Amino acid sequence: MHNPVRLLSLSIALGLPALAAGEGFFDDAQLKVLNRNFYMSQDFRNDSRFRNPQTGESKHFRAEWAHGVIATFESGFTPGPLGVGLDVRGLFGWKLDGGDGRVGDSNAGNGLIPRRGYNFDGKPKDDFGKVDVALKLRLFEDTELRYGDHRPASPVINASDTRLLPQSFRGAFFRNTSIKGLTLEGGKVESGSDRSATAHNGDLGTAYGGRFKDADDFIYAGADYRYDERFFFRLHHGRLDDVWNQTAFYADWRQPLGEGLGFNTGFKYFRTRDTGKSLLGDIDNDSWSAHVGLTAGAHALTLTHTRIDDDSPFDYLWNTWDFFLNTGSQISDFNNPNERTWMLRYDYDFAAVGLPGLMLIARYLRGTDIDGSKVGPGYAAYQNIRDGRHWERDFWLSYVVQSGPARDLTFKVLHASHRANGDHTAEADIDELRLIVEYPLDLRQL
Repeated sequence: MHNPVRLLSLSIALGLPALAAGEGFFDDAQLKVLNRNFYMSQDFRNDSRFRNPQTGESKHFRAEWAHGVIATFESGFTPGPLGVGLDVRGLFGWKLDGGDGRVGDSNAGNGLIPRRGYNFDGKPKDDFGKVDVALKLRLFEDTELRYGDHRPASPVINASDTRLLPQSFRGAFFRNTSIKGLTLEGGKVESGSDRSATAHNGDLGTAYGGRFKDADDFIYAGADYRYDERFFFRLHHGRLDDVWNQTAFYADWRQPLGEGLGFNTGFKYFRTRDTGKSLLGDIDNDSWSAHVGLTAGAHALTLTHTRIDDDSPFDYLWNTWDFFLNTGSQISDFNNPNERTWMLRYDYDFAAVGLPGLMLIARYLRGTDIDGSKVGPGYAAYQNIRDGRHWERDFWLSYVVQSGPARDLTFKVLHASHRANGDHTAEADIDELRLIVEYPLDLRQL
């Protein structure tokens, strides 16, 4: 059987001259470069520790500092009812600081700097990188097909960009916007490329159950519908081969109330059931999250409640690590078996006091009723928990330069403290700091 990646590379090499000659391929192209400087540290408190994957030594502090460059070329499409295009993304990183004793496992932990070896059990790399490539087709102006490396943004598969370099998935994907307000999307994922990976053949799996060589693919499809500026709905379904079927429903409503006032509310629901060989055992999980919020000028206040209604955690595709439920946070996902979570969030826009571009987000989350006494072997970390509790406090400050040569230069300071109580042993006591500087360049506009 032919290797599809080699066939794709050969097709691109043979067809690129013809594509480039086509009107629209370069005329509508975009070339962007993002510089990202990222420092991340985790200070383990009380009796919490992490284990060095190279030496096995127990440590209480880990820290990494790295610089990344993400260069993205997105072509336009050749003219006609069938347009052809090409996307190429180069991702490169350099370790600035972080010895073997402080770098995480490049997996969950910090995840900025990869370690050598398939199991991330080697020394931290000094430099690393990869190239994402995707061939794309446009049909009748409203349908796009692509094969190659892609970053889906679906409730059931949302590629992560919370570390130095973004995650991507390899496979075939589609997107259609034929009906006004309605977007249809889906695809078949064959493999993943993690946030710190240097290849594209990573095994699929789940964030809390690990990777599985027996899971051949992930297939998903979904619909997003925006009725108007107030109402937005999402319905998506995904199947991780021999692990689960997962359905997600989102509903969001925003209502202006008058000068500077607004109300918003939303609901998110996930239904997860095991399928095929049930590699993670029996799963019968219903998880939901609802919020209400009020904005008044520069201020916004949001109250959220999340429930995990099953003897398993709310799980999701391997290392996508994004905010699927409203209470997903910087350190914890607040998704443990049978957990109930409340969150209070406050946003402030400093433009109100003459500092446009400066934003503050403060959040406090508290989770209770964690009970993993009946979890299956795939989630063994929860089996000894009967009355778990924990809380997290986040302070996020960001500033975007508004004008001048440094326009869009962004500074972010993200600090979080997490503490576990009761018999909640599945998570650690951590103080975490992230310092991020990003400078995007649109080379088409220089």
